[in-house]
Amino acid sequence: MGRYSGYIAMYATLASRDVDCCLIPESPFYLEGEGGLYEFVEKRLKENGHMVIVVAEGAGQELVAESVQNMDSRDASGNRLLLDVGLWLSEKLKDYLTVEEHKEMTLKYIDPTYMVRAIQSNASDNVYCTLLAQSAVHGVMAGYTGFTCGPVNGRHAYIPIAIEGKKES
Repeated sequence: MGRYSGYIAMYATLASRDVDCCLIPESPFYLEGEGGLYEFVEKRLKENGHMVIVVAEGAGQELVAESVQNMDSRDASGNRLLLDVGLWLSEKLKDYLTVEEHKEMTLKYIDPTYMVRAIQSNASDNVYCTLLAQSAVHGVMAGYTGFTCGPVNGRHAYIPIAIEGKKES
């Protein structure tokens, strides 16, 4: 977990089963053109009439920096402050769908930053996180990259990030 990791967003997405798109820093995305987010959103809205997008806080920082004047601010620890990709993305989607595509829409933006960090972990959480961490370390020590760890059919497995987003619900 960390500022440049989509761990929490990805696992929340897998757990909810209602999310259509999860944007994480480990997998760069683009907005326009074939295969872009705009195309995916339009297709999904046409099929279902609604869509849920989860965005990790470190996702799309390079896209936000291109369109927002970046002051390269730092926090008290010296870490670069991340730009608010969720708010930026919601504005971009609103502009694209209402102005360019002339479609009516309702967009709800929820920033759960403090909700996620406000709950103290319990013993079960600690044990589970330890198992995931040990699995990740074993995978790295075995030479694997571009993967995540998680339970599959009751066993911990290495799941390639490239195929994670392609699974059917």
